[in-house]
Amino acid sequence: MYDLGVDIGSVSINAVVIDQHGSLVFESPYRRHYGQVDAHLQQVLHELQEYCQPHNIRCTTFTGTLAERPAALLECPFEVETIAQVVGTLQVVPGVSSIISIGGQDAGLFQVKYRTDGQWYLDAFNMNGPCASGTGSFIDQQAQRLASAIYGGSFDTDSGSLNELLQDFMAMGRKSTKPAPVACRCTVFTKSDMIHLQNKGESLANIIAGLHAGNAANYMSTMVGNRQLDEPIVFIGGMASNDLQVDAFLHYFPGLQIPPHYTSLGALGAARQSQLAGRSSTLDIQRLQRHLSTSQEPFPCTSALELELTHFHEDNSLPVWAPSSSKATPGAYLGIDIGSTSTKYALIDEEGNLIGKCYRPTQGKPIEVAQQLIQHLMEDAGRYVRLLGVATTGSGRNVVGDFISADLILDEITAHATGAVSVDPEVETIFEIGGQDSKYIRIERTYPVDFVMNKVCAAGTGSFLQELASKMGINISGEFQEVALSSSAPVHLAERCTVFMESDMASYAQKGAPRNDLIAGLCYAIVHNYLHRVVENRPVGKKVMFLGGPSLNKAVVAAFERITQRPVLVPRHREVMGAYGAALAVREHHAQGVYEPGDRDLKALQKSSISARESICRAVSTCHNECKLQIYQFGSRKSIWGGDCGRYEVTQHHGPSCTNFFQQRQELFHQALLDSGAIFPESANLPQAGTIGLPMSLHALDWGVFWAHVLQGTGLQVVLTPPTNHEISMRGVESMSAETCYPVKVYHGHVHLLARQAQWIFMPNVINVPVGDSHEKGCLCPLVEGAQFMTKAALGLDRERIVSPTVHLKDGPELVALALWQGLPPSIRPTRGVMQKVVQEAWQRQMDFRKHLQKIGRQYVDSISPDTPLWIITGRPYNLYDERLNLQIGRHLAKLGIEALPMDFLDLDGEDISDFPRMYWGLGGRILKTARAIHRHPNWFGLHITNFSCGADSFIEHFYQHILHHKPSLILELDEHSGVAGTLTRVEAYRNVVKNIMGQ
Repeated sequence: MYDLGVDIGSVSINAVVIDQHGSLVFESPYRRHYGQVDAHLQQVLHELQEYCQPHNIRCTTFTGTLAERPAALLECPFEVETIAQVVGTLQVVPGVSSIISIGGQDAGLFQVKYRTDGQWYLDAFNMNGPCASGTGSFIDQQAQRLASAIYGGSFDTDSGSLNELLQDFMAMGRKSTKPAPVACRCTVFTKSDMIHLQNKGESLANIIAGLHAGNAANYMSTMVGNRQLDEPIVFIGGMASNDLQVDAFLHYFPGLQIPPHYTSLGALGAARQSQLAGRSSTLDIQRLQRHLSTSQEPFPCTSALELELTHFHEDNSLPVWAPSSSKATPGAYLGIDIGSTSTKYALIDEEGNLIGKCYRPTQGKPIEVAQQLIQHLMEDAGRYVRLLGVATTGSGRNVVGDFISADLILDEITAHATGAVSVDPEVETIFEIGGQDSKYIRIERTYPVDFVMNKVCAAGTGSFLQELASKMGINISGEFQEVALSSSAPVHLAERCTVFMESDMASYAQKGAPRNDLIAGLCYAIVHNYLHRVVENRPVGKKVMFLGGPSLNKAVVAAFERITQRPVLVPRHREVMGAYGAALAVREHHAQGVYEPGDRDLKALQKSSISARESICRAVSTCHNECKLQIYQFGSRKSIWGGDCGRYEVTQHHGPSCTNFFQQRQELFHQALLDSGAIFPESANLPQAGTIGLPMSLHALDWGVFWAHVLQGTGLQVVLTPPTNHEISMRGVESMSAETCYPVKVYHGHVHLLARQAQWIFMPNVINVPVGDSHEKGCLCPLVEGAQFMTKAALGLDRERIVSPTVHLKDGPELVALALWQGLPPSIRPTRGVMQKVVQEAWQRQMDFRKHLQKIGRQYVDSISPDTPLWIITGRPYNLYDERLNLQIGRHLAKLGIEALPMDFLDLDGEDISDFPRMYWGLGGRILKTARAIHRHPNWFGLHITNFSCGADSFIEHFYQHILHHKPSLILELDEHSGVAGTLTRVEAYRNVVKNIMGQ
């Protein structure tokens, strides 16, 4: 007799047959189901029955994410997948201690122990949350996104081609010379880093290898944390077939094993569990077929997609342009939009009419694709026109603009707005959904006066739409639209996140929902997601224009019309609207005499040889990041790209740079620390007696002057950590025992470094900070308050080395002195009198430092003309003043000629926020006081820097915008990613918004 095990996961179906001894005798080939579970399940069950004949089957047991329903339908046992995976692994690797499991959407860690009688038990386990980042689906998404770059053309989404792609994807990654840094906590950050790396010329091999290295680091941070994994350690699940991922894990676990049948161990465990329990069942496949043909459960539905108010142009082609018979060669302007997934050009004549366009996949090779577009332009109209100007926009605007010596490089917000108002000057709102970003733009008097882009969620972008369509086996071009419009009852899906949408689709598909109803429901979900997460409560005008790739999809346009209850403008040639706007902008610059058109040899550009070599940046002797550079050779011209700091980014600000007040504060802060006698050690020597380490992270970036003077005043030698670099960041990320915000992870990295440099480590539990109003609580974030507890546990630090007094800074120096005296170990504790004196002097040093900053700020503000816009930068100190976290925002603002002042340079004591009674957050209150000052000054504008998953800022941001009322602001939400391109896009767009508001 045989027992069958069937594992139905989120991506695939795996099945096995075991004999009466528990030995595996048949394994069904790995099969992706593309959401059509029932159809594929029938095929698998028929295969199993053919192998062992129905009368020889004792029991069929199901397991997996999507298996509970078919198990109930067929009246067969169901086994929880966690137990099934452990049992299956024990069957092939007896004595295993640690199991790393990564499947299509789930990731798990199982730690197994054994009793004295040899019986196993699950000692601990950990599973991923609702986000699918780091799973097989996540890697599939990145492979599909890079497919055009790998193959140089379009890519099919059927099972065979996807498997082939993954093999080629891994083969290319094996050619890596040095994995590139790729953040893998969130799919948006991953794509942001990968696009930025591609635009800088990083090789695909290094990007792919870096993706897998980042994936392993993310697993270590979120799943392993500070757990000690005992050997034998095995890696199971579909991802174990990915040898790049295996190699990345081998870096952490050199003894890692890949067991046989690694994709089917859940099915094996399910079968074995039923066999050991003596279960039996009858497998009646006909019951499944009858259910499919007769049963359909009710679903929450909405109205069918139909266009009633909107005119949708079916024909989006451009007539062949014929030059006039005049002997004079007409002038033309070229706009090129280099996006994350596609690159477009638009050619206009001297009157602004569109006379040529082209749309190509970017393929991760912006310069090469730009050459292809130039070749197309030459063949299409090159010999008939004389180029008077060239502009670039999009994520690759800088590198391509450098290559072609563009006359204008501008952000895509401004480019789309320029193109849109040219088509219809009365447009008030622009909805734009691209491959990587979603944007909202508000227009007044033909100028953009407010905008917002999606922060970290990929739901609602074009690439997300394509990824879900691919998983359903639907071609995004043409077929998707037809399927969605054929639905009479679209299913209501979750709108919050890609994972929830996908889970909803899989669940409803299992219950019998027709595919067309699911796809139509997806259109609604994408629009709801965009309106709720991007537009939020911003005003939507009477005239709304919808741009971007999804705007070519009639079903998505119909969903926008249904939900907004108004006609949506979808102009012809909208897929090149950014390029069209760029061409119009450079035409205007030419008319204003901003530049003089020169001879541009397109043929030479098209045939220009491009070579690149790698080098390590040595521009600053004190920087130890060792950033990799790509040194391009464009014919006879050299161009340098790369690095995390943006030093080599091309900008087109022609005026002088502005003062970098971030750098000025850093220099003053650094000197104030050195004045205390504290030191920055040159190397990680063994801890010296009498030294105490102060991690320069979190509250120390605000109160570091105070802490350094206090500790130095007690007779100890204070050892400071250097500015956050890649090594500190990665040490922190990899050491985490719980999922936190990035600043807390960085804090772990600083403490890890100090553990090798100082005898003691100062990690106070700071509860609150001084505030201007006694009614304010002044509390710090709970994660900042409790960072020392998490760090001690995660790093396994000797508690005898940790100095962690509980301090309420709001109470003032006298009570703080008492708390510090009580919290210091007796061996290093001075007398109370000495402690009181040291704290008073250190407190005064801290106040003097702040007053000095405010004096500089006051003098600077007084020198600024009321007609000059001044950006006030707000944020928590660990975001504002850590250049790894803020992506060196001060350098970029100064380089772009933007007058910008961090909030520490303002005296905010007189600002009233009594309309926010009992303000709990100390730093939040300071941010809102700054917003109040920004609102009061007509030429002040706000840029707020926050970090992904900041609970406190999730409230403060709304209050911040409420105070500013109708004055637009810019919020940058940053995290572990190092790509600065998205940040610069937002900054440049906001600069143009400010310019429009100021009437300059």
